[in-house]
Amino acid sequence: MEDPRTMENSPAVNMLGQYKLIRKLGEGGAGQVYLARHSILEQNYAVKVLRREFHDNEQFTERFFREARLAARLVHPNIVKVVTADRYEDAYYLVMDFIEGISLEEMVAHGALEAHRAVRYIIHVLDGLDYAHTQGMLHRDIKAENILVDGRDEPKIVDFGLVTDVEQRSRLTAPNAVVGTPYYMAPEQWRGETLDARADIFSAGVLLYYTLTGRFPYPGTSPVSVLHRLTSGTHEPLNSVSISGATPLTAPTLELELEKIVSKALQRERALRYDSAHQFARELNEWLDAADLSEPASSLAESTRPAPGTRDNSPLESADQLASAGKLDSANQLSRPATGHYHIAAEDKPMTNESPNLAVSPVEIAPNTYWVGKRPDDEIFYANPYLRHFPGSDGNDDFNLIIDPGSSKDFSVVQAKVSQTIGSIKNVSSIFINHQDPDVGSSVGLLLGRYTPKAYVLCTEDTWRLVHYYNIPRKRFVAMEKYPRGLKVPTGHKLVPVPSPFCHFVGAMMLYDPQNRVLFSGDLFGGLTDRDAKGLYADESDWTGMRAFHQIYMPTNQALRHAIANIRALDPPVEIIAPQHGRVIRGKYVQEFMDRLEQLPVGLDVINDRFASEDELQAWTTVLNRVLEVAKVGLGDQAEVLLADDPNLSGIITFTGQGIEVTSLGKTSVERAVRLLCDHLPHEMANSLKYEAIYASQELDLPTPVIELDEDGPGDKDEEPNKSADATFSIASAE
Repeated sequence: MEDPRTMENSPAVNMLGQYKLIRKLGEGGAGQVYLARHSILEQNYAVKVLRREFHDNEQFTERFFREARLAARLVHPNIVKVVTADRYEDAYYLVMDFIEGISLEEMVAHGALEAHRAVRYIIHVLDGLDYAHTQGMLHRDIKAENILVDGRDEPKIVDFGLVTDVEQRSRLTAPNAVVGTPYYMAPEQWRGETLDARADIFSAGVLLYYTLTGRFPYPGTSPVSVLHRLTSGTHEPLNSVSISGATPLTAPTLELELEKIVSKALQRERALRYDSAHQFARELNEWLDAADLSEPASSLAESTRPAPGTRDNSPLESADQLASAGKLDSANQLSRPATGHYHIAAEDKPMTNESPNLAVSPVEIAPNTYWVGKRPDDEIFYANPYLRHFPGSDGNDDFNLIIDPGSSKDFSVVQAKVSQTIGSIKNVSSIFINHQDPDVGSSVGLLLGRYTPKAYVLCTEDTWRLVHYYNIPRKRFVAMEKYPRGLKVPTGHKLVPVPSPFCHFVGAMMLYDPQNRVLFSGDLFGGLTDRDAKGLYADESDWTGMRAFHQIYMPTNQALRHAIANIRALDPPVEIIAPQHGRVIRGKYVQEFMDRLEQLPVGLDVINDRFASEDELQAWTTVLNRVLEVAKVGLGDQAEVLLADDPNLSGIITFTGQGIEVTSLGKTSVERAVRLLCDHLPHEMANSLKYEAIYASQELDLPTPVIELDEDGPGDKDEEPNKSADATFSIASAE
């Protein structure tokens, strides 16, 4: 194999196993990083290739694979995931997720960042470091080049190639080896001493200083001069340099507080620094709170903040009532919050029609149930946080639940809309999370850490195992699967958990509000939204995006059927479906979209179809046209009309002057068309059509379509199905 080091930045044909190297992304002391594409999965990855001079160094290659194994253990939203490591011929390489974005170094090259933005980035970096440290690992080379900011404005730590296991005393590197980047290195790192988490904290302090100022706290023209400045001088005070774009920092007190935080992180003696990355992040969060720099959009909430002297609702304070029953009392009731009061003025309530400006206004989709999400212009993929306000008997015992609060990127908008509705986001009592994805609940850590520290997080145990990395204490977690018949909130209202495993995570759980008949469905019923779609409510145009979303994210149709069976078992029946993506479903589309999803092949059902060749699609086109000719004997031109009007076939078949052309999902198209046409044909003719589909597929060496043959005649075809057989996993029968 040609040495990847000889490649130019332009696309190349070199292969590392199943990975085609496309172009060089960067390089470091240990190797070069390439954009690569997996030939089977057809997904892009970043591949780090070890320099050839290290190949014969057994100690180094052993360390390379060992640290790859350690890095692969790290699963955190602010750390780039290591996928695998391998050797191909004479090349050693590491495969990581590819992040489409730019580094902090590239951002700072255009000028120092605004204070609120810089501090927010570093808080996320510290969250990732704190997680790695709890896993017994250090980074040892935190710097602006190693922080990538993705398309959602979320920073991610890359290059854990210098990770060391702090729990294991034996080292494969020399005891006094100096590893790191001079401007960012802690004094003990320069001295080659054994490191702990506080070395990464020092580097994070340098990174914060650098993003705020565009300069290093200990500048120098060479490593020796940097070391001299570090050991003999002090860093330039933060308040003596310009912090661009942050108007509130004109206040000397705030500048001084930020200077204190940075200075503590940059202490020469590690004993004087923060004990943990979590502690460092907590102080930065407190500074943000004091500076009122959470996001510029927070001004939307200014007019609705509680008046001085009023008290926010303190959610779920009665811990003694929760302890004996897993945070629920004997009646499966969430304990009451302490008394508090706020008023929702009638004129402030959002309208219930399509007219509100979705950019700034919450939308009441059902009584006291609000959509509080963000809708950027010209985007097709949205997250949908919801707020359910349960009024108490006299206004003192209100209970407020946020459902799928979304990512920290959208938090300022959610915060403003929640504050418009219930006075302050601090009045939130509990948070429900459908599953673990960052776009569903990565803002939960921010909510608990800064605004609602006494709120409870409601989700499944499987979801909890992943979301607790957002710094959610276990004592604030309620496992919803323990209460299949539902639980009561302090106001007496009921909430019912509805299992939807593998939609699209094993621990996914929907939430049903039987009072308003609203189902908060998570990713199920979610979809991509047309750029030209108006308003919040779904119509026929949403089906194409919903179908595509489910075929990408859902594993099998069996998962969909299982979840929908649970929905159909709910009493009273669902009237509104509020998904985590796409638009809210109501009216006739509730039943219609349930019926369609029950029949929709997804994921593994269509995996072979998705990778069909042009020749295979042409063969399936031949099969479908032969089926259509048989159907026309009994249905005439209505056969084409049935296929043309079927939403499940829209986009995967087209009509030409010569008949029908299959453009994708050939086997799936034929199976769907056969089922649809047979529903309108007499029994014997339907069987003839089915046999034609099977024989035509075999003649063209295609896989046999999955088709049910009624060999014994219609029989009991029209009898009522045994609904009890489908209720095995229903809420009513589960305990």
